[in-house]
Parts: sequence; structure tokens; C-alpha cells
Amino acid sequence: MKIPIVTYLAEYIGFFVAFFANMTLIHLILTRTRSNFGSYKYLMLWFAAFSLWYSIIDILTQPAMHSYLNSYIVFCASWFKYDPVLAPIIITSYCTSYGLTLVLLAIHFVYRYIAMIHPNQIHYFKYPKALIWPFLFIVVAVFWWCNVYFLLGSNATFNSYLNETIYENYQERIERLSYIGPLYFIIGSKGQIQLQWKSCLGMINVYCIAITTLVTIMSLGFAIYKKMQSVNDMVAEKTRALQKQLFHALVLQTIVPIIFMYTPTTVLFICPIIGVELGMIANMTSICLALYPALDPLVVMYFIRDYRTHLLSELIPDKRKLNFVNYSEKLNLKRNVSSTTRITSITKNETEII
Repeated sequence: MKIPIVTYLAEYIGFFVAFFANMTLIHLILTRTRSNFGSYKYLMLWFAAFSLWYSIIDILTQPAMHSYLNSYIVFCASWFKYDPVLAPIIITSYCTSYGLTLVLLAIHFVYRYIAMIHPNQIHYFKYPKALIWPFLFIVVAVFWWCNVYFLLGSNATFNSYLNETIYENYQERIERLSYIGPLYFIIGSKGQIQLQWKSCLGMINVYCIAITTLVTIMSLGFAIYKKMQSVNDMVAEKTRALQKQLFHALVLQTIVPIIFMYTPTTVLFICPIIGVELGMIANMTSICLALYPALDPLVVMYFIRDYRTHLLSELIPDKRKLNFVNYSEKLNLKRNVSSTTRITSITKNETEII
């Protein structure tokens, strides 16, 4: 199988970095998280654990992607690619994990929005009401898995449509592979358009969830930004430094998924509809999706000061540790002093805000 070497390289690099970064983050969350993080600690733990799972299912799948005329597919190119039982389950689970990552991102922003703007509603992230979020997650997981498996799976028409291009580009017979993807429509011999309703319905479901999560992230992210701006105008300079850290973390946690998840998949989704054939270039999407689980924990570990301080104090030479720790203690003192200048809406709910 002729998969671009850069695709395999990105997937292995993404897996190893994501595995160690998320394991490190999970350790830091469990051992270095202050009590004033509140429910956010468990949300971070949930996200890190799922990112770890995503990196594992990615390397088990080693997904390859191909766009041809009015269709695209994601197929399993790993050691399981010819397994008639495991390969369909693995490729379906991979596609489902992508969707669930978007859902977790949206839940993350809902928490940040409530904690910052409607702190009196933070009980929705405390037991027992917090159970609504795992329940929503499970519902979306089951829906997405069934949608992908039953509406976007392989069929005889799709096999016939793709057989030549897959053999030409990958030297594989399409009927031997397990793949997921839509065939939007076929243009008949007389120029008539034959819509493939099953694939179209499956993609409409995918679009609805993806657009909902993106709108949630963008709208709530903007609202949080505006709130931070208004707070910064009313508090002391020392407090502004803390709010600036939060803002930078929020910006990166918005930009990274847009660049590495939403943008490449949107291109992959839309091009077949407008008749743009990407061919093997579609594997760039696979590369982006493989790298995302490695980047998000790095963002978190950098912007949460306690995690960054601990990691740097472990990594820098021993002879510099004392000075570094002393500097960190000064920063802690500054934060304690600045906390007394916060406005009431921030102070009374400080236990739930990073």
C-alpha cells in the first residue's frame, strides 16, 4: 500500500508525543492541581484521558484518506486493514472519536463560560447535575457510531465507484479494505445527477454536530473574551496579569482545534460536493488530526502555572533550581496579593476559576 511516508511519520510522532504528554498531564492533574480548581479538575482529567484514547485509536487505525470526484473515504491502513471483524470496528471508532473530541471541546467552553459569566450556575458541573455531561457524551457517541457505521459504510455501489482510483493510487482492491465516507452523488451517462441519499443523510448528521460544536466554541469564547476585557478595566495591574494568562490559554485552545480539526475536515467534507478532487492530498487531514492530541496537553501544561513551574523545576539543572523556585514563590505571592483586588463577581467564585 502506497501511503505517503509523511502520513505514517506524523501519525507515529503524534502518537508518541500525545501519549507521553497526556500521561504527564494526567499525573499533574492528579498530583499538582490546587483545590480551588473545583470541578474544572475533573473536566481536564476527562479531556486528557480521552485525548490519550484518541491517540491510541489513531495509531491502531493509521487512517489514510482519499478524495475522488464526488466522494471521499477514510480507510484503515494499519496491521488490521484486512481483518473483516476488527477493521470496521476500528475505523468506525476512529471517526467517532473525532466527533467526540469536538463535543468535549464544546463542554470545556461551556464550563469556562459559566464559571466566568454565570458563576451562580456552576452547580451544573457539580454532582449530581454534572452527570448530564457524561450522559450527553454517551448519547452522542452512540449516535455518531451508528450514523457512521450504518449510513457511511462501504457498499457495492461505492466499491465500484472507487475501485479504479484506489488501485491506481494505493495498489489495493477496495473490497478488501474497511472504509468510511460519503458518496454524495453520481453523474449518469446522460448527465443526470443521482443523489446517494444514505450518504447525504449521514453527512447531514455529521455537519449538524460539527457546526453546533464550532458555534458553541466561537460564541462562548467571544463572550468570555469580552468578559475578561471588562474585568481588566476594573481591577489592579497585578490581577490583569492573571487574566492575561487565562486569555492566552483560551485563544490557543480555540485556534489549535480550528487549525488542526475543523479546517482540514471542512475542506475534506466540502470539496467533493463542489467537484474538487483532492486525491491523495486528502491525507493532509489525517496528518492534522494525528497531531492535535499531542498539541492540546502542551498548551494546558504551559498556561497552567503550577504545572509549568513543576515541569521546569524538574527539567532545569539542579544548580538553577533554587533560583527558579524562589522566583516561582514570588509569583505565587504576587497572585495572592492580587487576588484581594478582584471584583466581587470574580472573588466569590474563585474556587471555580483557573
